[in-house]
Parts: sequence; structure tokens; C-alpha cells
Amino acid sequence: MRKNKAKDMYRVMFRSYPDVVTVKDVSTMLGLSTKKVYQLVKANEIERIPCGRVIKITKAAVINYVLQGAQTSGISSV
Repeated sequence: MRKNKAKDMYRVMFRSYPDVVTVKDVSTMLGLSTKKVYQLVKANEIERIPCGRVIKITKAAVINYVLQGAQTSGISSV
């Protein structure tokens, strides 16, 4: 993925969310259950920020996950 494309997507995707989000936020963003988001974090599919027992995730990590999924499924990104 080109870095410029990732920057463009960062400006467009999930604009209403803060730069650092919770598992519940990611669940809402992606339309997944919180259990599935925890599984993705545990499998290192979505990078997390170590913050004690609390899981924090950067919005950039969520966007990267979405873009990687689009590439592997053959869907072209916007």
C-alpha cells in the first residue's frame, strides 16, 4: 500500500472518531462484536497500544486493518 494512499484514507475514514479508540469504538466502526475485536487484537491482526489492562487502538491501526482486508479480498479501495 502506498503511504500517500494510507494518508488519504486517514483523512477520510472514521473522521468522527478520536485518534485513539477503545475496543467498543472499533466494534462500532467495523460493525463487529467486541468479542471479535478482542480476537483480532489477540491474533495481532489489529495493533494495540499497551496500556495496562486497558486495550487502546489507534485509528490508523483500524484503517490499516480495513485496507489490508480490502487488498486481500481483491476489493479496490476508494
